[in-house]
Amino acid sequence: MRRVAAILILGAGLALAGCAGTPTQHAEKSAEVNAQMGLRYMQQGNNERAMEKLQRALSFDQRHGGANHYLAILYQRLDRPEDAEVHFRRAIRALPDDSSLLNNFGAFLCSSGQYEEGEGLFLEVLDDPVYPQRPAVHENLGLCKTRQGNLQEAETYLRKALSQNPRMHKSLFGMADLSYQKGNYLSARAYLQRYRDVARHTPQSLWLGIRIERELGDRDALSSYEMHLKNRFPDSRQARLLQESEQ
Repeated sequence: MRRVAAILILGAGLALAGCAGTPTQHAEKSAEVNAQMGLRYMQQGNNERAMEKLQRALSFDQRHGGANHYLAILYQRLDRPEDAEVHFRRAIRALPDDSSLLNNFGAFLCSSGQYEEGEGLFLEVLDDPVYPQRPAVHENLGLCKTRQGNLQEAETYLRKALSQNPRMHKSLFGMADLSYQKGNYLSARAYLQRYRDVARHTPQSLWLGIRIERELGDRDALSSYEMHLKNRFPDSRQARLLQESEQ
């Protein structure tokens, strides 16, 4: 009788253990579903709904790597860098070998002045032989070097990015800017024209075009850049710089 009772108790214990494990599995699945929904809302530009879904995902599993990764990018988009860094680091703890995450966090670190740590992450990603976005990593390294004023290494990485993908618009703009700084104005013009073929002008690119054409003396091109900057971005810092330079 004791043996039967022991078996019954053991069976009850196993049943309870099974029930205790079910919510964890359910929570993991719910976290993943909400994380993917949050990502889709981010891709649609619906930041409010994305925030709701990603926070809901973390309510099921605070350590969910994907949810923390996407939320970090969303906070970065919303100009909340402190919150972004918190969630990037949580994501890294959950997914230390995720090359896409390492690349995104590296770019964030470089943009916030944490160059050494950011570059270290980029180099880790380049050690991944199957990561498909190697041009983006070289581009990020080039932009990181540019921010540090290391123009020679910046040019090396940006050229690598463009050799792998000639349509990398940040690399094209970066090379246009570097060429201008080095006094290679024809090269700067060529890179900026290639940039315009793959991306829309920004206040920064129009202001660079103005400075290039001032050096080259092309009055028609200069007038075109000036008109676009004044008409499309009248409240930009670059428009104010243009106005000040004309006084």
